[in-house]
Amino acid sequence: MLKKRKKKNPVVSIIMATVISIAIGLIFQWSSTQTLRLPFSKYLWNTGYSVFLGLSLFANGFLFHGIERRYISWVRHPLKSIIIALAFHLSYSTVAIFISNWLWFVLLRHQTWAEFIKYGWFIIVGEYIILIIITSIIYANSFFKEWKEGVIQSEKLKQEAILLQYQVMQNQVNPHFLFNSLNVLGSLIDVDKEKAKEFTRELSMFYRELLYFKDKELVPLSEEINFLQKYIYLQKIRFGSNFNVEIVLPDDLKHEVIPMSIQMMVENAVKHNIISKEKPLKIVIGKNSEDEIYIENNLQPRENVSGSNHIGLKNLTERYKFLTGKEMFITRDDHTFKVIMPLINL
Repeated sequence: MLKKRKKKNPVVSIIMATVISIAIGLIFQWSSTQTLRLPFSKYLWNTGYSVFLGLSLFANGFLFHGIERRYISWVRHPLKSIIIALAFHLSYSTVAIFISNWLWFVLLRHQTWAEFIKYGWFIIVGEYIILIIITSIIYANSFFKEWKEGVIQSEKLKQEAILLQYQVMQNQVNPHFLFNSLNVLGSLIDVDKEKAKEFTRELSMFYRELLYFKDKELVPLSEEINFLQKYIYLQKIRFGSNFNVEIVLPDDLKHEVIPMSIQMMVENAVKHNIISKEKPLKIVIGKNSEDEIYIENNLQPRENVSGSNHIGLKNLTERYKFLTGKEMFITRDDHTFKVIMPLINL
């Protein structure tokens, strides 16, 4: 379990920025005067100037957090992030530098701006050098923070993918599924041997593709639908005309999906609903205009469904959100249950 990151104390940050600003100011003062023997008033003046300017520049970091949350993504959009970050820091810092120098040298020391520029241009140059150092630290910290979070999220999703695949496989090898399949096969052997052979082939191919899918991150939508058709065939043999699945999808879709995701939704519908002659189950699979696929069924819930912990649905939702930035939606009323999944267009 990850430990919760402690929030930085703003008072401590201000104190650290103040100390660093004073230290930088003293270094500039000693390098420009070549002596440590200066009147106390000059040290006092330099300290006030350094603290005022330093805190103004360090405020870059605090203000940048708001920009970062809304517009910056170093990993996904590095060029855009650099342009936005540089534009923000240069604009803000230029205003801060010129206001600070005008306040301390023009307003308080009664100099003209031209007089200040004659000997103070190197001060402004030095302040921009400090700005570059500060912003470089901010960018590096921001990038590695996002990179670290991305790595953690990626590892989390890998674990969830393994868990999801394990759950799907567990559902298909659980005693109920095997019992039902073997029961259907036993009945077919006595009635229609050719049909029994066909059922055995489909069951074998279903498990073979199940093993193929378990190592995949993404699969073409067409492969997922072919896999689903094998599952539907097995269920049609079991339930007959009481189980109907209508797939309304164009043939030229180039999208990809998380493997076994659509099949899992159909399987959930079979698992959680009554299927009988009086209450047939109908499932419709289609695509809307937003590059999303929907799985909709009439709702006739069973009671006391075993092994229903919703972990698979939760993991699937998080993986789709990470891959597409879009949410999975589940809608339910008294008559229908509908799941909407984003399609992945690579």
